[in-house]
Amino acid sequence: MISYSNCAQYSLILMIAVSGRFLTEGTGDVGNVYSECGHPLFVHFWNQSFNTESDFKWVKESSTLVARYKNGSRAYGKFKSRVEIFPNGTLRFDITTKDDEGEYRFEAHNKDGKLQFSQDFKLHLLEKLSTPVLDITCDSEQGVTMSCRVQGGTPDTFYLNDQQLTEDNAVFSSDGKKATLKNSNSFFGNKTFFCKVENRISKSQTDPRELTCADSTEGHDYVKTLIIILAVVIGLIILWVWLIIFARRNLDNNCKIRSCE
Repeated sequence: MISYSNCAQYSLILMIAVSGRFLTEGTGDVGNVYSECGHPLFVHFWNQSFNTESDFKWVKESSTLVARYKNGSRAYGKFKSRVEIFPNGTLRFDITTKDDEGEYRFEAHNKDGKLQFSQDFKLHLLEKLSTPVLDITCDSEQGVTMSCRVQGGTPDTFYLNDQQLTEDNAVFSSDGKKATLKNSNSFFGNKTFFCKVENRISKSQTDPRELTCADSTEGHDYVKTLIIILAVVIGLIILWVWLIIFARRNLDNNCKIRSCE
């Protein structure tokens, strides 16, 4: 039986009945387990045929011994300093390097050496997601470009205002760390935006952000009005200067005529 729960720094994974989020996923006879470096992992299989006389063994890549419990004694392979096996077959595994990724197998034998139960699983090590960044760029009156990006970790899923971004409505960067919305028309009328990212071991999202674009339609109307006002003011100044010059010329001409008389 497989299930798991998160507790402080530990992840308990029981590999048949899955509960919780992100960490386990069954694929045929192989379970996929997701965790991260630096976090201890507890893995346990439960079967009614297990008893105190069962012989439990964990191996990696079919041949490398990880741990074994038999008749009250424990044996460890190259992971000796980083694993511990318990009488019920539970394995505590301190994951420290990317090399710990790979395929593992659990076996339970009875006292006569007959195989009672076995299960394969693949361990995937991921990086927790950093807090995403929501970028908003105004594209004149034609719309707004919005993208969501992360620095740490690679998301499995991007969301913008709870709408999942897929290849149908977004463009993704080659490293999978950024998603750019193709068309913002579907979000017209929204004034607040946030983006959210998730992967198998974590999720994170931005704080809500108000849409305040200087290049938005409202911004363009304001700029147009300001330009018109400036043009009128400059025109009035030019007209005023021209009137002054014209008045002075008339005054000079009048003075000359009087002098001649």
